[in-house]
Amino acid sequence: MKKQISATTRTLVGVITPYAWDENDRVAEVSLSATDDEEYVIENGQRFLELVQKPIRATGIVKSGKKFHRTIQIKKFEMLEHTYSAE
Repeated sequence: MKKQISATTRTLVGVITPYAWDENDRVAEVSLSATDDEEYVIENGQRFLELVQKPIRATGIVKSGKKFHRTIQIKKFEMLEHTYSAE
């Protein structure tokens, strides 16, 4: 039985957050905590390690499926000046 994984190009806005740490407690993987209340593990996350807690708008290939954590392969992104609140 083949796993059903869908891949679509999407643009997401969110904050870069730590996802996994190495044996020295340094951030090894990051994810995008998006405004759609979902978390997307960044497949090409090495270049985003220095952007932890920074808001970005990212466009890339999003993969998701049953029993499969959502991921994004970011193709382009832009830094956002502020986080927005509904105050």
